[in-house]
Amino acid sequence: MRIEEVLKESCVIDSLKGNTKRDILFELVGVLKKADLIDDVEKVVNIILDREKLGSTGIGDGVAIPHGKMKGIHNFLCVFGRSLEGVNFDAVDRKPVHIFFLLLAPEDSVSLHLKMLSRISKILRDPSFRKRLIDLPDSREIYKDIIKEDEKV
Repeated sequence: MRIEEVLKESCVIDSLKGNTKRDILFELVGVLKKADLIDDVEKVVNIILDREKLGSTGIGDGVAIPHGKMKGIHNFLCVFGRSLEGVNFDAVDRKPVHIFFLLLAPEDSVSLHLKMLSRISKILRDPSFRKRLIDLPDSREIYKDIIKEDEKV
């Protein structure tokens, strides 16, 4: 499964406004509501926050991949967000997070969920790609670059 199959261009935020973990999650999940992909923002944020209690999804190098599994959805849902200022997301390296990939998976999709998380983290390992994501001018360019990078994996 490719990122293009789960990330819609309308679900890319080039300038997150939040400055706390909770604010960022509400902003990211709000895009799913706006796209009519979920009904209850608070419920989804709580699923993600419950997952965060197991360990931060701030994986370091300015990246976080908040994720969770949810009953009642049949497809993977994904949102990309960029914070130019950076946000304290309890990352393992204790540095601010600038790049967010939120992934919501159907409850019964353990294997595919792990594969998608792996795919996202693979493309984000490249420092030059992470820099491009910060430097690109708008959400359309960010989306195109994510898809292009994913094709290399």
